[in-house]
Amino acid sequence: MPLGVALSATSAFLALVVALITALVQVYSAWYLADDDRRGSFHATVALFSAAMLLVVLSADLLLTVVGWEVMGWCSWLLIGHWSRRPEPRRAAHAAFLVTRVADVGLVLGTAVLVAGAGTTARAGVVDHWTSAAADPGTRSAALVLLVIGVLGKSAQLPFHHWLLDAMQGPTPASALIHAATMVAAGTVVLTQLLPLLLRADAARALLGLSVAVTMVLAALCALAEPDVKRVLAWSTISQVGVMLAPLAAAGAGHTAGAALGHLYGHAIFKALLFLTVGWLATTRGSTAARALVGSGRAHPVALVAWAAGLVSLAGVPLVLGGLTKEHVVAAVGDDIGARGPVAHLVLAALLLTVVLTAAYATRVLLLVVIGEQERVRSRAVMPGAVAGVLLVLAVASTIGGLALGVRLPATGHVPLGLFALVLLLVVAGIVLGYALERLGAQGRLADGPVGRAVGAGLGLDRAQQVLVVTPVTAAGRLVSFVDRAVLDTYVRGAAWGVLGLSDAGTAGHRRSRPTSGLVLLGGGLLLLGLVTALALVGPS
Repeated sequence: MPLGVALSATSAFLALVVALITALVQVYSAWYLADDDRRGSFHATVALFSAAMLLVVLSADLLLTVVGWEVMGWCSWLLIGHWSRRPEPRRAAHAAFLVTRVADVGLVLGTAVLVAGAGTTARAGVVDHWTSAAADPGTRSAALVLLVIGVLGKSAQLPFHHWLLDAMQGPTPASALIHAATMVAAGTVVLTQLLPLLLRADAARALLGLSVAVTMVLAALCALAEPDVKRVLAWSTISQVGVMLAPLAAAGAGHTAGAALGHLYGHAIFKALLFLTVGWLATTRGSTAARALVGSGRAHPVALVAWAAGLVSLAGVPLVLGGLTKEHVVAAVGDDIGARGPVAHLVLAALLLTVVLTAAYATRVLLLVVIGEQERVRSRAVMPGAVAGVLLVLAVASTIGGLALGVRLPATGHVPLGLFALVLLLVVAGIVLGYALERLGAQGRLADGPVGRAVGAGLGLDRAQQVLVVTPVTAAGRLVSFVDRAVLDTYVRGAAWGVLGLSDAGTAGHRRSRPTSGLVLLGGGLLLLGLVTALALVGPS
């Protein structure tokens, strides 16, 4: 049925996750924005934002999917720019809006191609048509490539990643929602819904695989060198969304959807927990800079437990939620890897390296907050009961939430013992690396050196965008404006000046009581001149 929604066990579970994260963010926001004169509009925007994500999750129609997708983009602009009285949030909101809109052109065009070919907007009809023998493989592949471009933009994957770093200018609850259960996760949902088409579009999967392989490793390296804890979480999101998309890019048909959606669920829980926890710690120290948060967790036991639970899950420690979902992703990509192409091998190698790097930067920020040397100024802030409740709920879910895997989500398959041992070894190696970097002070030297400056500048892509896009477009705009004012307007102004001059001459002649016949002759001459000019321009027919 056109413009319909579909409720399955998977979509119902994902909708529940979105609703849970949104509800907890709303409760947290009531405290976080208690003194904000625009908190009412913030709460309303959060509700609309989550409703748009629910529309994407539950939609059985591609038109509704696009509507939800675009409404999310508009709401993200409002949330990131909530503190619009300051220039930084305004710039960040505009950057996020423009970057995602550029990528969204791909999604809209790809959707239009699929709908036009199928003759229906219903997702089932689109899938049936484009998986049939009558479908043109080239057109299908082109449409999926366009869709993947849209997904890469919304998911903050290279080369569209920098908007998510700028989004840190928004309130922390907005960051938690954007990074956890909405926005960056929407692309995974859309590609999973169209998985039968994606599996038949090798070019689209290759593009997706190359982007996520580079993104997950590079973003994890940046998180390791980032001097601001909130931006560490932003780099982590960019990397973990790459992990989330990896099965869609490189896994076989068997457990692709289960692995991708499983990590979406796990990441939503532990990333919301980490953002909300650092939001509390930042209010006690007045900053999210690593130096300001040294030892901050020891004064706040609930925040300490929440921070540890979230980072243990992020690091991929076995048996906790994040560990289970990451193991399923590696198992899905590694299953029968020999039968797939070089891109799948690249994605698997990037995944294994990302496991090490993720454990390393998670260990680093855990040690920073937990056992770092405290500053002399100690916080006397008391955590409100509602905030403590939100953090504890997410901490419990981040620890034992893996029990829900395979119950409501698609099957993820069995993780072989050898693979489990390999992932465990990589996690331990990452923990040792993170401990060594933090205790030896190497991370501080990285953050203060050229590496840290490059990371702080978004790997130079902001500068590249300024040089390659903004400056040329601005120069072209100035040139067009000059031509419009100095050249085109000259003709208009010249004609106006001529008419005004003749009018002044006529007025002066009238005042001196010159014969009216002179004015008549002048007017007739002008009319004749205009007629001759028009005939000359038109020419013989």
